[in-house]
Parts: sequence; C-alpha cells; structure tokens
Amino acid sequence: MPCRAETDAIGAWQRELTLRLSKSYPPRPIEQSGTVQVRFVLDLSGKVIWNVVLQSSGIKALDVEALAIVDRAQPFPAPPAEIDDAKLKIVADLNFPSTRDIFKEDAALHAKLRGVCRGC
Repeated sequence: MPCRAETDAIGAWQRELTLRLSKSYPPRPIEQSGTVQVRFVLDLSGKVIWNVVLQSSGIKALDVEALAIVDRAQPFPAPPAEIDDAKLKIVADLNFPSTRDIFKEDAALHAKLRGVCRGC
C-alpha cells in the first residue's frame, strides 16, 4: 500500500493535469454542448505522445475541439516519482456546457480527470 505522501503527490499531480486541461478550453463558449471522453498518453516529461477520442459526443466539432484542448494543454507537469511508467495513459471527460450553463459553473470543473490508467 502506498504511503500517504505518495498518494498526496499523485493527487496533486492529477489536480494539476485537470487544471491544465481546464485552462486550455477555447476562450469563447461553443454553440453546442456535450461530453467527450479522451485518452491520451504522456511521456515522463509531460509531452503528449498521442491522443484519441474514446467516447464521442456525437458532434464532430466537439470531438475535434477535445483533442485540441489536450494538445494546447501540453506540456503537462512531469509525473511524481511514485509513477514510474515510461508512458502514462490518461482518461479524461471533457465537458462542453451549453452557453446558458457556462455562467453557472466554474470553468475549472469542466475537465474531470478519471486518473492514470495502467494497461487500458
């Protein structure tokens, strides 16, 4: 079982990934709304090796923008030493709220990270 310091470091890293994704959303709301689930792989320096849509929103423009968000967010912070995988697989739900809902929510909550996925 990992010690508390290890889990705190991993949690802080995951929060930083989420924040980085949140800050990479387009500056203006997109007319359509939906959620896109993406998977991306990072190297140990935080560079995206590849990304792909796992679950489409059904709206091509949102799917394309979700991949662009991941690209704009890099380089991501390097993972903590507790994560020693050479390639890190990340799954994230990227939410595109409707223009009327965008003012109700904090932009930092739009990208929710599902976490590091080993072997997925």
